Amino acid sequence: MSVHSKYKLTDFLPTTKKEVELRGWDQLDIILFSGDAYIDHPAFGAAVIGRTLEAAGYKVAIVPQPDWHGDFRDFKKLGRPRLYFGIAPGAMDSMVNKYTANRRLRSEDAYSPDGRHDLRPEYPSIVYSNILRQLYPDTPIVLGGIEASLRRLTHYDYWKDRLRKCILCDAHADMIIYGMGEKQVISIAQELENGAHIKDLKHIPQTVYLCKEDDIPGGIKEDDIILHSHEACLHNKKYQAENFKHIEEESN
Repeated sequence: MSVHSKYKLTDFLPTTKKEVELRGWDQLDIILFSGDAYIDHPAFGAAVIGRTLEAAGYKVAIVPQPDWHGDFRDFKKLGRPRLYFGIAPGAMDSMVNKYTANRRLRSEDAYSPDGRHDLRPEYPSIVYSNILRQLYPDTPIVLGGIEASLRRLTHYDYWKDRLRKCILCDAHADMIIYGMGEKQVISIAQELENGAHIKDLKHIPQTVYLCKEDDIPGGIKEDDIILHSHEACLHNKKYQAENFKHIEEESN
């Protein structure tokens, strides 16, 4: 039996407007943007998250390797989702994928068709999120994957050779899911579906959001770990080392 006769387009998560229409959907609940090609395999995080949401009853699509130049048509083609946008930049850290340890541009991208190295930008979480924020300013944006997970707090950027803030500051997204995110993506979808605002979702484990000190739910407690500020880390390397120690010890 040939592959063409065994599988139909509707067996996979939709990636185009035509495939959405083949399923009889007028609007999607969640749209995922991926820095990798769409491979329907558990080694690819975007596919796993998409299938998890689908199994929970949500209408979900993936836009693999959108073109971030020109008129942003890849970011517009599926319209605005009913609940939120999700960004998963790839199975490998995007900068490791794009550059060697000597900061030289790699000639091939193993996660792109034909090994092309020009189908994803540097820091796709930041690039994709800022485009979506520009096009859909009121729609929630959730970051996930290794890129956002490793950059959820002040971190050393090897390629820029400097400390950078939490990636939410540059990406202008609403939330980060770090680590394995199958439960979190469903919890966020359920909360938004029940009428909650993305800014009110401050109780979901393994998520990161920005807020002022006065807005911390329940305030700062006596046994909370308080990290040094980004500005303090810029002026004292030991503060960043202390932060890093806490982060590694508390990570699951």
